[in-house]
Amino acid sequence: MTRVNSEQLEYMPWFAKAGAACSIIPISRFVNDHIFALKGGGYGCLFSLDGIDEEGLTDQELDAETRSIEGALRGLPEGSCLYQYTRVRSGFELPRKANYANPVTQVFVGDRLAFLEETAGLRRIDLHWCLTLEPPKVSSLAHKPQVHAADTSRLLANLEKMATLLEGHSASSLGLKRLKKNVIYQFFSYLFNLEEWAAEDELRGDDGVDRQIVKSPVEWHSDHLTIGRRYVQMFSLQTTPEASRPCLFSGLTTLDCDSVLCTTWRPKSTTAARSEIDAQEKFISFFKVGVLTRVMSGRDFASLETGAGARAANTQVDDLGEVIRSLDKKAQGEFSLRFLVAARSVEELHSLAPAVHRAFVDARAQVMEETLGNLSAFYAMFPGNHKFNVFPMWLAEDHHARLSSIFAPHLGHPYSCIEIATQEAWRGFMYYHGSQQTFSR
Repeated sequence: MTRVNSEQLEYMPWFAKAGAACSIIPISRFVNDHIFALKGGGYGCLFSLDGIDEEGLTDQELDAETRSIEGALRGLPEGSCLYQYTRVRSGFELPRKANYANPVTQVFVGDRLAFLEETAGLRRIDLHWCLTLEPPKVSSLAHKPQVHAADTSRLLANLEKMATLLEGHSASSLGLKRLKKNVIYQFFSYLFNLEEWAAEDELRGDDGVDRQIVKSPVEWHSDHLTIGRRYVQMFSLQTTPEASRPCLFSGLTTLDCDSVLCTTWRPKSTTAARSEIDAQEKFISFFKVGVLTRVMSGRDFASLETGAGARAANTQVDDLGEVIRSLDKKAQGEFSLRFLVAARSVEELHSLAPAVHRAFVDARAQVMEETLGNLSAFYAMFPGNHKFNVFPMWLAEDHHARLSSIFAPHLGHPYSCIEIATQEAWRGFMYYHGSQQTFSR
């Protein structure tokens, strides 16, 4: 290994400092048709969801769906992680026949479709879940080869069991189904390259998946990223929302741009939750008054409890007590949220920022527009890169179920409306009608 001192590093050209872009991708290879291996030693699989159209559901039905999600995810063990992706892509190919018998219909349908493609701003929304299971952090020299092989086989068996149970529980209600390796590769290829051609790429082999995915250079700027020809801005949720409800972040899907909303959920054991609560209680109790106030009070400890800061700290400790009492009924976990916006120019990217902030303000959630942390937030979008997640938040499982990405507009049956129909009334007026569920803005 050759060491380079700081002076040599300062005058080194940029292409010598740049690292391999495939190092961002934690996926190393495919184990079988559904499971991929992570570079950190874990394994994962990807699901697609049909989703639920919330517009036709009552509050009671929405509550029943979220309780179903809560029950389905309750069996996830510590060490597992659920990534939920809501991907929005611009453009939608409207269904039509190649030729119509009536030339008037042919002209009318062609003009109507051309107008919609130009002005409607149609978009596609798809939902994906990624389930990973990672081993505990142990020194690589601590395990013997036989023990490591047994642990690996146990991880694969547990992941297969978890995926089967999750698919069996949510297949009927959410349309959840496991994807094969070629579709998995296409999804992560688009997530990295953010181009339509990447979603149609073909997997060439089970090994070296990270090198196959990366086809665009990544450039890190002070206020955005450049990935190939796309300009990318990341937004990270800093604190938990004031309230949780279904479709809380649905306003983000109405933005006229390509975007990806990613949430992660890492369930924690009761022991880990109690340790975190004890640490927070000690921190709050120690810093509820300032150091100077403690010195000035001397031995008059009773006066320290009368200040506004002390009363606020006591309220926070009471909230922690409520969390402890609910641990027997509700599990806790680490939750995080990131939002990726992709544009064709820097000007377009900057023009989208106010709309993104407005959507989070409507959701009463505090979000940060990344600057130097753009690259780290982009790393954390991929499964297995949790070490780059700088904003993990503790959240109860019922709140996570309400914030889950399970809602999407219903597009109707693929064979229910395959053409645009026109009718001519007896007075000679032309009418246009078609299923409004075929496409949506």
